[in-house]
Amino acid sequence: MPKTTTPTTTTSTDPPPPSPTRLGRLLKRAKWAVLLGWIALAVGATLAAADLGEVQRNDAAAYLPGGFDSSQVARLAEPDPARPGAETALVVYHRADGGSLTAADRTAIEDDRRRAAALGLAGTRVEGPVQPSRDGAAALFAVEIRPAHADDDTVAEAVEGLRRSITEDAPAGLAASVTGEAALDTDNDGGDVDGPLLLTSMVIVAVLLLLTYRSPVLWAVPLVAAGMAVMVARGAAYGLARAGLAVTDLASAILIVLVFGAATDYALLLLNRYREELARHPDRHEAIAEALRRTTPAIAASAATVIAGMLCLLVADLAGLRGLGPVAASGVLVALAAMLTLLPALLACAGRWLLWPRVPTPGNARGATEHRVWHAVADRVTARPRLAALLVTAALAAGALGLGALHVSADPLDKVPPNSDSVTGHHVVARHFPQGTGAPLTVVLPAGTERPVLDGARQAASATPNVATAEPGPALGDRPTLTVELSVPAYGKAAEAAISDLRDRMDTVRDGILVGGMPAVQLDYRQAALDDTKRIVPLVLLAVTLILGLLLRSIIAPVMLLATVVLSFAASLGVSALAFTHLLDFQGVAADLFVYIFVFLVALGVDYNIFLMERIREERRHATGPGATVQAVRRGLTATGGVITAAGLVLAGTFAALAQIPDVTVAQVGIAVAAGVLVDTLLVRTFQVPALVVLLGERTWWPAHRRR
Repeated sequence: MPKTTTPTTTTSTDPPPPSPTRLGRLLKRAKWAVLLGWIALAVGATLAAADLGEVQRNDAAAYLPGGFDSSQVARLAEPDPARPGAETALVVYHRADGGSLTAADRTAIEDDRRRAAALGLAGTRVEGPVQPSRDGAAALFAVEIRPAHADDDTVAEAVEGLRRSITEDAPAGLAASVTGEAALDTDNDGGDVDGPLLLTSMVIVAVLLLLTYRSPVLWAVPLVAAGMAVMVARGAAYGLARAGLAVTDLASAILIVLVFGAATDYALLLLNRYREELARHPDRHEAIAEALRRTTPAIAASAATVIAGMLCLLVADLAGLRGLGPVAASGVLVALAAMLTLLPALLACAGRWLLWPRVPTPGNARGATEHRVWHAVADRVTARPRLAALLVTAALAAGALGLGALHVSADPLDKVPPNSDSVTGHHVVARHFPQGTGAPLTVVLPAGTERPVLDGARQAASATPNVATAEPGPALGDRPTLTVELSVPAYGKAAEAAISDLRDRMDTVRDGILVGGMPAVQLDYRQAALDDTKRIVPLVLLAVTLILGLLLRSIIAPVMLLATVVLSFAASLGVSALAFTHLLDFQGVAADLFVYIFVFLVALGVDYNIFLMERIREERRHATGPGATVQAVRRGLTATGGVITAAGLVLAGTFAALAQIPDVTVAQVGIAVAAGVLVDTLLVRTFQVPALVVLLGERTWWPAHRRR
């Protein structure tokens, strides 16, 4: 007799799989088309960006403000940016022991002068005889270097050729250096730094991603997506340059680190949520779709703050600063588009195995939702919010005291690494020759100026305090000029007063007389930078506040967040100023450095607060009871702590890569922004903002009301 069996029923408490969504189905169908489209776009942009160097503007007009005397003189001297004017190199000699030059020294210097004249380098010409100093302890001769066009290497090759020639058969104890405008520009220019900068950024990001995910494969996906975003962004910069925008070397360098860092940040946020959703969805396409739905508002708001901040630069008078705005904004827009389309396509095409060896699946999160360290941090911050807020605020206020060490300098010497040969030579010239040597002023009179007026201008210039000499100079087109040398350091306070006095005296001689030259350029540049700061800072603060208000649907939260970011900026700049002065031996900062650092730190610093606050707002909708905001802060900080910290380290690392560029100002921007990002990531977002939200409670979301 056959045995009968009783059927058994099994019950499961697991929720049914989520139903397919429209976005998930679209992603499944279009993933390969999106990926191939981005590859084609990156290839085309790379081919176009190969000519970016040819359309970059690095002439004086690309940086100078409009409407100043020095700007007009610079344009008269270089009417065609493709054919720049001549630069001067000074070959200066002195005894290493500080003594007077010997007869053998003077003979060797004359030999070097003849050797320099016989170098045969295109565009070089030795000017005048050897000039001994009055104290007999130094001598110099000048070499004029005229490049054929803006992109050739004539100046750098001539300077290096002079440096090689003066090291041959030098008497013992005779020291020689090549300085002057040509040498300072050469030592300040690292050549084509875009390639090394991109490579350095990629290495930094790869290491940090590998440490973050501990996966032998996953780190490569955001790296590839960010790299392709940089390629497309550089192609967009080429298009803007062809359209007439002043795209400078500085803008090109900042574009690389900004796009690479921002794209990686957005990728980390999306990947973190993707890992969480893989533990809930059996279909990876639905997991990606849900991750996109949850993170797109925060990512888009983050990109919008940076884009808005960059576009505020359009009101700047400084052409280089104004040109950076659209270039950087277009780059961030490309990064946003890449992380919301290219990265999901890459993840969908590859599959779950990218997360090996810890692949989350429904029922087995494999660490996707485990945040023990950040859970402990969140518990401590929410338990003692007043202490956390006070300690961080006090630390930031202490850091801001370092702003007293910030010295704004108009001296182009301070843009060159302190140990450069040109800096050494400049100090020798300053010790033994008249202060204005190598940095004269150029007074340009109107066309058709008669001889009596020219003589009157010369007499007025000679009578100006702190003016050493005023002699007729080479005409600029049909306009006569005077070459004026100062008897005081060309970039100090006394020189600024002398230039202002000289301009006033020239106005009494005749209307339309222009006073330019490098000291005047730096004075006008500084004034324009201060004016730009007064216009840009309020605009950036207003734009960021409006975006935060729209995202968080609150008035109190944006004001609180912006206050923390401004305090973080002051602390970061103060600490950086101390490092510049006492660790790196930088003598000063450029006048426009404040604007660059402020815009980047405020726009980028708000990013991490956006990521955190958007998650807190999401968790708040699910929290219940009188402690809803505290619960939301604890859950939001726990969930985002790891990914935001990783994102901050990545962005700080990419900006720190700017420190390898010989231009001191660019290095200072990179160091200060990197320091500010770390402060925002490790102190402000981790302790101060969560603590303030707990202290404010439901008032944080005013005038919105929490859903019951």
